Amino acid sequence: MNLNKKYIPIFLIGFFLILYALRLMDAFILRTDQGPIGELFTHKIIGIVLLVAVVYFLRLKWVDVGFKWNLFGRGILIGIAIAAPAYITAYVVEIIIAAVQGKSPSFQFYATSYNITGNTALNGGVWIILIVIIGNIINVIMENSIFSGIMISVGEKRHSFFFANGFYSSFLFGLWHSMMPLRNYVDGSQSLTGAVLTALMFLGSSFLFSVQLGMQFKQANSSLWDGMTVHFINNVSVNLFHVVFTNGTDSNPTMRLAIAQTIMFIIVTLRWFMWKKQNIKN
Repeated sequence: MNLNKKYIPIFLIGFFLILYALRLMDAFILRTDQGPIGELFTHKIIGIVLLVAVVYFLRLKWVDVGFKWNLFGRGILIGIAIAAPAYITAYVVEIIIAAVQGKSPSFQFYATSYNITGNTALNGGVWIILIVIIGNIINVIMENSIFSGIMISVGEKRHSFFFANGFYSSFLFGLWHSMMPLRNYVDGSQSLTGAVLTALMFLGSSFLFSVQLGMQFKQANSSLWDGMTVHFINNVSVNLFHVVFTNGTDSNPTMRLAIAQTIMFIIVTLRWFMWKKQNIKN
């Protein structure tokens, strides 16, 4: 790696700040999520370009940051095995609660853009669904490659895995996702108190989700595929799979996400201890 170990913290934090500045520009100036696609995508595309530049600058190989194609199929299957039961359970619980409350729930498939203050339906039929799927693929490639691939792989050259995953990967990932309440406050759609509380909630939930993705990355022999699959299912569920009631849609997506992410975290944590125990034996 073409970087002195003592400069790793400066490099990783500086890289994050550059990406965060691009995210702020996308959210506050370009506002691409308010267009027909409904997602902030410009900074993610630029982020992938910067990822390529970082891999080249540090003289890394793509396998060094998790792109291990020999583990692709296995990783996809493991990711599905972790995420699918969690989300099926979460949707079933949401539907049962709604049915008990007399809301006549139904499960529907259509495209929306996610927003803290509520999802917005997107028009365009099958094409917008395809765009949403492609957008989520771009999103997981950019975020997992950087927050797991770069932050952990490079961070471990100077620190322990637990520090690299806990700080460079997960804490910064939490900050990354706590930005949108700030824009809502500036736009007047949330109060200062509401924005702060929402930002703290996103910081905490994104931190734990990234800790999980980091554990998956380490368990998978530093491969990104099963973490990317879990991340993709997590995001696309919000955009495409909805519980519709007689008087509204997705009345409690936060509860659904909390249930699903808790189940996934438990599964991955149990796998982590089993994996550690097996490594100790070997």
